[in-house]
Amino acid sequence: MSELRDKILAGKRESRKRLAALPFAEKLVLVEKMRDRSLLIASSSLRRQQKPRSR
Repeated sequence: MSELRDKILAGKRESRKRLAALPFAEKLVLVEKMRDRSLLIASSSLRRQQKPRSR
């Protein structure tokens, strides 16, 4: 299990380095894409059909 965990953590580190190295303008494009996806998910009719979970 620790070998799998190590691979996952190494992949995350590489992804973070790659994202950190991007120019600011490209980071803004990524944020805009995430915002658009978030708005799309929030407006989905499937999302509104679910009943709130009671605790």
